[in-house]
Amino acid sequence: MSKHTCIQIGAAAVFALAQTAFAAPITLTLSGPITGNTAGPQSASNPCIIAGTNCQQPSGFGYNNFDATGNVSSYNMYSTTPTATLADGVQGNPYTVGQIETAVGSNAFRIAIDVNTTKEQGETLQLFDVFINNALAYEYTGPTNIGQINNNGNGFADWLLGVVDLSSYGTGVEVYFNAKWSGASDGAESYFLVKADTPIPPTGLVPEPTTLALLGLAMLGVGVSRRRKV
Repeated sequence: MSKHTCIQIGAAAVFALAQTAFAAPITLTLSGPITGNTAGPQSASNPCIIAGTNCQQPSGFGYNNFDATGNVSSYNMYSTTPTATLADGVQGNPYTVGQIETAVGSNAFRIAIDVNTTKEQGETLQLFDVFINNALAYEYTGPTNIGQINNNGNGFADWLLGVVDLSSYGTGVEVYFNAKWSGASDGAESYFLVKADTPIPPTGLVPEPTTLALLGLAMLGVGVSRRRKV
């Protein structure tokens, strides 16, 4: 291998690492699925970006109407506009910031996930990425079990990801989304956009053991700090 080729490979690796390093993490409602049908529904001017079903979309705002056959081991789906059916792993046409602002009514939004699977299945969100100008800008990294819900397939959000803020970008800047999940069954998932100020309502599960452990450590630290001050 020539010295020039080594330099090119090294530069590409550094660039890839830089993209990952500067991606802002986005959070999920980790304490459990949303209860009470309070986030959504999708049909109320909340446009789909990836959904294996018919969505009510604003004019000119498309989505990936992917094929969902049930019991598919894994999905790797990208958004696209205008509406089309993309194969697994195929990148679609990007939106512009202006399109998203018009469709959502805001330049800051959350990603709502409507799970349509049976409660017994271990559906898992592996990854959710937001690319801006072809660079990874926001990322959620799992794996997280999102299948433990009771109201599957009703058009409301079972989980919320976000916030994604596009206020610092020009209206012509391009944006696209990528979702990876596994273990789905009994229908197709829907990913749609809601305003960032959508309140996160009560959730249906107690915090995971890891969350409880971290909370316990935080409380212990507060106690130690108080004793030192005394």
